[in-house]
Amino acid sequence: MSAATSESKLSVTLPSDREIVLTRDFDAPRSLVFEAWTTPEHVMQWWAGCDGNTLTACEIDLRVGGAWRFVVRGPDGRAYAVKGVYREVVPPERVVHTQVLDVGAHSWSEALVSVVFEDLGGGTRITQTILHPTKEARDEHLRSGIETGAAASLARLEEIVQSLSQPAS
Repeated sequence: MSAATSESKLSVTLPSDREIVLTRDFDAPRSLVFEAWTTPEHVMQWWAGCDGNTLTACEIDLRVGGAWRFVVRGPDGRAYAVKGVYREVVPPERVVHTQVLDVGAHSWSEALVSVVFEDLGGGTRITQTILHPTKEARDEHLRSGIETGAAASLARLEEIVQSLSQPAS
C-alpha cells in the first residue's frame, strides 16, 4: 500500500508486516509544527481523523512517563478513546509514545508510535512510524481508515501551522 497525491500530500508505506509509516511535509518551521502537534489547544482543532469527527477531550502530559488521552466523537454520536504514555520527548525533534485504541470492531493492542520532526530549512517533514505487536493488529489498524483519517487530520494541521506562522496584526 502506498498513497501520495498532491491533494493529500500524505505518503503511507508498509515497510514491514508490523509497521505503518505516515510521511507528510509542511511549509512551516519545525518549532511551529511541533507546537501544533503537542499543544492541546491546537490538537483539539486538527486531530479528529475523518471529516465529521470531533475531538471532545484532549489531555497531554508531555514528559517521559506522562500520559495522553484523546476522545473522538463520530458523526453517528459514538465516542472512543485513544490513549498512551510518552516514552521519549525531545522538542522539537521527536516524540515516542504508546497508543491504544478502543473503537469496537476496530480495536487493537498497544502500538509504539515514533514521530520525527525533520527540519527541511524552513519546512518540516513529519515521519510517524506505528509499530504494532503483530501483522494482524497492523492490518486491523489499516482497515480502520487510518489513511483517510490521517490525510484529513494532517490537512487541518497544515492550516493550524500556517495560521501560527502568520504575524500577529
